[in-house]
Amino acid sequence: MNWKLADQVAAKALAEGSLMPITTEAEQIEEQGVIYLGHVVTENAGKKLLNLTARHPSNPFLPYEKAMYVCEAGEHHVCLLNKFPVISPHLLICSKDFVPQESPLSWEDWHAWLGGFTHSDVLGFYNSGPLAGASQSHRHMQLVRSEIPLEKVIAGGKLPFAHWLYLVEAMTTDELYDAYLQGMKALSLFNEAGDTCKPHNILLTERWLLILPRSANNVQGLFANGINYSGRFLVKKPEQLVWLQEYGLMRFLRECSE
Repeated sequence: MNWKLADQVAAKALAEGSLMPITTEAEQIEEQGVIYLGHVVTENAGKKLLNLTARHPSNPFLPYEKAMYVCEAGEHHVCLLNKFPVISPHLLICSKDFVPQESPLSWEDWHAWLGGFTHSDVLGFYNSGPLAGASQSHRHMQLVRSEIPLEKVIAGGKLPFAHWLYLVEAMTTDELYDAYLQGMKALSLFNEAGDTCKPHNILLTERWLLILPRSANNVQGLFANGINYSGRFLVKKPEQLVWLQEYGLMRFLRECSE
């Protein structure tokens, strides 16, 4: 995946008004020696809500907005910009045909997704359905280039809730797909029929793969998706960051998982 091209497409879309970043600069919140990152949304978050409402029940990826197109991502996928990014560029690897977000990832999905891991700071995340924070039902895996506040906690296997961790060796499609199947089975995340999955998030770097079950998509109206489990949070008002710090960031993540 050409991140330089993604930067160029994002700059053009931003200048034309097609790209609508939804956050402020990150604020630092310290908890037990970890510096988490908290963002407060901008007015573009309201535009995102209006956009989702206006398009419902249509699919924003079929057809996709031409200004969001970055490149092809293999035979079965396309790489698009997230129109409302927290971090820019924020890439979406979308299936060209409709595939439900709650169905198991295929080898082809993993192959397309791994094409974006061309820098050491790339973070991939996946939200398997609404309870895991997905806002769209069409298959899409996500990519950003970001620091990961919880890197040491994750890689050390110290998350205080159910999860499955795999330390990456070669970063090949075969390796990661096999590891994914192993982790999903270990956590009993495949439904009996095999065509859908129980709610979960996936986080991926070139160093490790993390899979975690989800039980709730919010705590007291503050919603969580996969990127939250990297240690990055998004709130509607500054007061919510204060509440989150008092409530406990790891406690929040744990309660969305248990």
